Order: sequence, then structure tokens, then C-alpha cells
Amino acid sequence: MQKAIKICFIFLLLLSALPAFSQMNEQAALANQFFKNGEYEKALSIYDQLYHTKNGDQIFYQEYINTLLKLKKFDEAEKIIKKKIRENPKYKIDLGQLYLEKGDNHEANKIFDAVLDDMPANQMAISETANSFYAIGNYDYAIKTFLTGRKILKDEDIFGYELINLYRFKRIKDGLTIELLKLITQHPEFLQMAKNNISRTFENEDDYNFLKIQLLKRIQKDPQNTNYIDLLAWQYIQQKQFDLALIQIIALDKRNNDDGGRVYALGNILIENKVVDAATKAFDYLINKGEKSSYYIPAKVALLRLKNQQVLDGNYQPADIQSLVDAYNELLDQFGRNFQTAFAIRQLAHLKAFYQNKFAEAEDLLTQAINYPGLKPETQSEIKLDLADIYVSDNQRWEAALLYGQVEKSFSGEPLGQKAKFKNAKLSFYNGDFAWAKAQLDVLKASTSQLIANDALDLSLLIQENLANDSTGNALKLYAKADLLQYKNQNQQAILTLDSVATLYPQNDLADDILMMKANIYIKQKDYNKASESFQKIIANYSYGIWADDALFKLATLEEDHLNDKVNAQKHYEELIEKFPGSLFVIEARKRFRNLRGDSL
Repeated sequence: MQKAIKICFIFLLLLSALPAFSQMNEQAALANQFFKNGEYEKALSIYDQLYHTKNGDQIFYQEYINTLLKLKKFDEAEKIIKKKIRENPKYKIDLGQLYLEKGDNHEANKIFDAVLDDMPANQMAISETANSFYAIGNYDYAIKTFLTGRKILKDEDIFGYELINLYRFKRIKDGLTIELLKLITQHPEFLQMAKNNISRTFENEDDYNFLKIQLLKRIQKDPQNTNYIDLLAWQYIQQKQFDLALIQIIALDKRNNDDGGRVYALGNILIENKVVDAATKAFDYLINKGEKSSYYIPAKVALLRLKNQQVLDGNYQPADIQSLVDAYNELLDQFGRNFQTAFAIRQLAHLKAFYQNKFAEAEDLLTQAINYPGLKPETQSEIKLDLADIYVSDNQRWEAALLYGQVEKSFSGEPLGQKAKFKNAKLSFYNGDFAWAKAQLDVLKASTSQLIANDALDLSLLIQENLANDSTGNALKLYAKADLLQYKNQNQQAILTLDSVATLYPQNDLADDILMMKANIYIKQKDYNKASESFQKIIANYSYGIWADDALFKLATLEEDHLNDKVNAQKHYEELIEKFPGSLFVIEARKRFRNLRGDSL
């Protein structure tokens, strides 16, 4: 009975204290709001009261001191801090912070150093001291605390995680590098975390060069540590030193007797970066591992894709075409002609049609492929588009229009259907049916595909602007004929046709369009200087035309990739970004501009 009465009495006491607690919380919230608003005098009047309530010196000490420091009431703050120091020496850090606020850095550092000198050989106490420095924003002394703690505890590996976070925050890259290498030595499973930290923190070649030097030293001492080799290869990739990266990755694959996964992944990175020779070496290495290798077939496919891309980019010799055709036939003979090898059949047909003028063979390949069992509807429609494209080149325009229409109907409103609709509109353009073409293009200007929408808008404006001044459309018909010729890879005839536009129709409005088409043809012919001249004429004379942003971007990439003129490339990327912020090319231009400027790797 007495026990129940006692519990009831305690409960009533707690209940009676609730209003006081509630009032205190309200006052603290109000003071905090005043502090956030910069009304420090108002905040101080409340914190002063709260601090002097029972246990208030424990609850509101930090807020009270912070407010006094904001008001530069250093003497008052110093008295309070010194009183707290008599209770616990840890408050010396606050006294040092006070001197920093007063501008007396020497006295502050003297106090901070004394704190470090007095630290016990206790891991928890050292961490608490570092956290106190961290809490007041003194990250340098937080780092110094952990480094001093290592000496006290005679352990050079302790506090590694804490130092990694501080070095990354302070962007102390050499310190971060050393700590990360220590970490992956002891904990190999943190290799990816180390890469993430490095990629977020490193900014230039010097940062990565320091990492490389440290890695090479460690590999020399411990050549069996595969994590070092992996990280070194990754570092070479960041610096775009792909040949060196490949050497390390292949060495790692051999040492671990791996399945080639790392080599295959690097090969794809090399394709993306158009490092042809190194990519070829990567895939050849995987193929040479034998047919039982996990990456034998993917490597053969990737190598064909690489060679095919070279052809599409214009980087080939005539003999390369037949060699690639033979390689595709060899692949198809080995793995059969079915839905799984449809990708190879599509690429083979493209080569036969557009590079060997063997239209009948290409059409036969695709006509059979359309009916392969197990083919996905999307793939089947893509093959139909390929076949229609070849029909256009083979002057079977009615057959092409039928196939484009089928795909558009099957995937109405979807990107594939919109692509088919655009191709059909372009076919009408080739045929001189400009009104019908423009009607279709105007619908596509709202396409979900930005690329299709942009192309549709450009062609629609081309038609509109030229028919406005030439109702017969004769000059535009000649231009459309040239466009079809260059589509068929009959480039010299296309240029002659373009030249005849100005001769036959001197009042035409197609000058910038003709320059753009010529520039694209010159690029296909690897005549980069002529292409550059055409782009520069567009930029100089038609800066408000529809091709201005295209010309700037293509000129810049030409200068960067082929003309070895990085200075002008950077200038033209910057001009594009400033003058055409809404251009389709801005994102890629900004990335290339920053890379040329050396912002990051």
C-alpha cells in the first residue's frame, strides 16, 4: 500500500513539473529563433535566464556561450568558460575558440596545443577531443588530434575512417590518398569506396599523379596486392591513359586467373572514348582465351561493333569493308542466322547496301530476318526501318513508305513510331512533296525524342522559309535531290548538285543549308579543312540561322578531334554555351569545354 502511495506521489510531482518543462521548451525555441534571425540581444536575454535555472548550465551552456560570442561579450563568456573548466578540462577548447573570436590566434593555438599535450592514452578520450574541435568548426585541430592520438597510442593505423572524412572535407588530397591506401591494404573490400572518395575529391592531373607515385611505391614493396594494381589501372582510366590501364587490367586478369570481366568492361570504355587500337587489343585478348571463355562471344561481337563504328565514322580503307563483311559472315556461320544474331545481320545488310551497293543482297538478308521466330516486336520494326532505308537508296520509294507506315502504326506515339514518321516525312521531302512533309514534321515538333523534335523543327523551317520566297520550290527540289544523293553516299554528285542550286536559282535562300550539307559531306570524305571553312562561313554570315548552333558545335568537335586546335575548340564551345543556352548540343559542349579547360578529368 505504501509503495503504491509513493508511486502516486512521484507521478503527481512529475505532473506538476510538466508546465515548467513546457514553458522552458517554449522559451528555448523562441531564443533559438531569435538567434537564427540575428537578434542576438533578444536571444541572450532568454538564454541568460535559462542558463541560471536549475541544471540550466548543463542544458544551455553552448547556446549561451555562442550568443555571448556573437555579441563580442568576451569577458563575460571567459568567466563562464573558466568556471566550467574547473568542473571539466574539456572546456579548454571553448576557451581557445573564444581567443580565436577575439583575434588572438597565438593564445588560442597555445591552449589547443596544451589540450593535445594533456590527452590521455585512451582512444575514447582522444575521439571526444577531436569531436569537440569538429563541433566548433576547427577541422585542422580535429585532424591534429587524431594524428597526435596515433603517436600517443603508438598505432599509425587507428582513426583512419575519421581522417579520411576530414581530409575529404578539407580537400587535403595527399593525406586522403595515404589514408585510403592504408584502408584498402587492411580492408580490400573498401576498394570501391576508395575510388568513390578519390573521384569526388581529385580535381587535376597533379592529384592523380600523386596517387600514381604512391601506388607504384606500394606495388614495388607488395607486388602480390591486386588491389593496388586495380586502383592503378582505374587511375590510368581517369587520366585517359588507356594503353597503360589495359596493361594493368590484363596483368590483373592473368594474375587472378579471372574470367576477363575487367578487360571486357575496359574494352567498352575504350570504345566509348574511341580509343580504337587499345579496344582492339582488349577484345583480341579475350578472344584468344578461347571459345570456352565467358567473354569469347561478347568480345567477338564487341570487336565487330567497334570495326563497324569505324566505318560509320569514316575511319576506314576500302579493303576494311570487305574484311568486316567477311567477319560478319564468319560470325553468322558459326552461330547461325536467327533472332539472337539479328544485330549482326542488320549491320551486315547496312554495309552491303551503303558501302558495296549490293542492294539486292542486303534486302534479302533483312527480308528473311523480319520473319525469324522469337524476334521481339521492337527488333522486328527496327529491321523494317533498316529495310525501308535501303529501299530509299535503291529507288523503291513506295516499298519504303509502306514499311515506314507499318512501324509508325505499330508504335504510334512511341519513339520508334515517331522515328518512322520522321523518316516517312523525309521521304516525302526527297520526292518534292513539301506540303505533306511539312504537315508531318509539324506534328513531330512535339516528339518525346528531343533529337527527332529538333530535326523535325529544322526541316520544317527549311521548307517554310524557302517556299515563302519561291512558290515553285524548284531550288528546294534540287537541294532535296542533293540530300538524297549524300544519303546514298554519292557524295561527289551531291556536291555538284548543291553547286548547281546557286547557278540555276541565284535568288534562293538555301546558302546556309548548302554550306551545312557540304560540311557534313566533307567530314565523310575526311576533308576536315574544307568542312571547317564551311562551318566558319555559317557562323560568320548566318549567325541567326537554324544551323548556327550546329555549326559551332561541329566546328569545335572538328577542331578538338581532327584539327588539333584545342584553343579554338574551347573558344567555340564557350561561344555555343553563351549564345545558344537552349541548344541540343549544350550539355555535351559544356562537358567538352570543361575538359579542355582542365576543370576535371
